[in-house]
Formats: sequence, C-alpha cells, structure tokens
Amino acid sequence: MSNGSSNHTATGTAPQDRRSRNYVPPPPDIEPVSDEDQTAPVVRTVTGVDHFIRAVHLASRVSGVMAAAMFFVAMLIICQLVFMRYILNASTVWQTEAVVYLMIGATLIGLSYVQLLRGHVNVDLLPMYLKRGPRKILASSTLICGLVVSGIFTVYGTEMVIEAYDGGWNSPTIWAVALWKPYSALPIGFGLLFLQFFADLLGLLTARTKAFHLDDSPV
Repeated sequence: MSNGSSNHTATGTAPQDRRSRNYVPPPPDIEPVSDEDQTAPVVRTVTGVDHFIRAVHLASRVSGVMAAAMFFVAMLIICQLVFMRYILNASTVWQTEAVVYLMIGATLIGLSYVQLLRGHVNVDLLPMYLKRGPRKILASSTLICGLVVSGIFTVYGTEMVIEAYDGGWNSPTIWAVALWKPYSALPIGFGLLFLQFFADLLGLLTARTKAFHLDDSPV
C-alpha cells in the first residue's frame, strides 16, 4: 500500500514538476499584463485627406504605367527604324521624331510616379543628423519648393500648349506633327507632380508620413 501510494503521488506530481521547471517568472520590476489591461489597437477614421492622398497616388501609378508604355512603344519604333533603314534600305520619315517626343513625354509624365516611389535624387546626409522638429521643417520646405517649381512649369506649360494650338504650330519636318500634342506632356507631367508634392506635404503635416521616411531618432 505504501509503495502504491508513493508511486501514485510521484506520478501525480511529475507533470506539475515539469510545468514548474518550464515556468519562467517575469522580471521583478515588471508586472504581468492581464487580458483586461490590454487595449484594442487604435483605428484611425478615414477622412477626406485620406481619400485625396489615395486618389493622387492612384493617378501617379497610372502615370507610371503610361510612361512605361510610352518607353516600350519608343523601343518598338527604334527596332522598326533599324529594320527599315539597314535591312530594307528604305528611308524613314517619322520614326526619329516620334521616338524623341515619346521619350521626352514619358520622362515628364512619369515624374509623379518617381516622386511616389521617392526615386528622385535625394541627399539625406543632413536629414539623418537632424532631430524630428528640424527634419520636419526641412522636409516641408523641400516639398514647398517642389510645389512652387512644378506649379510654375504647369502654368507656363499650359500657356505654351494653348498658344501652339491657337497658332497651329507644326514641327518643321516632313511629318509636320501638331506641336501642341507633344507640348501637352509638360503641363500634364508637372501638374501630376504638383499634386504628388501636395499629397506628400499633407501626409507630412498630418503625421501620416515621416520626414524623408526616416526614424525620429537621429544617428
């Protein structure tokens, strides 16, 4: 009987001993957090600013797709030009001019998409050594300068397109393309860049994004 009871006691306490050995108590200065103390994650209400930023980001992505398509078409035209000139020994009329307009137009229209991806040339040495306040001021000033420059190009580009359309300007080539068509890439590209700069500034001022996308702590 004594052996049975002792065996029963040993086998009954073995799981408890294993659990006690695996249990790691919290540090003495930290109290365990109960389920009641855990708060639910804060859900931010979607406002008109969020809808505007999303719409601008969508427009920038569409412009990126358009710019990539224009580069692709320009590449196909170059291939066709090489085939016509060096394989068939035929003359080319519109290919060179079309490639130039497509390449320039794709560069301008893709500006906002590059800004969305933060792909423009950026020297972040100074922002890395600034604290949160000065870094935010520097980022805001940079975005405001971008707004001014892109706004100027948008306004004067629009005036140039209107003048070319009213004056019936054509390129001095055999193709004689209407110049308001390639000129329109200037106000469209810088107009989209203006909107992207403005969306970035709104995101920065409303704490939706960080200045230069860097952590708050300086190096």
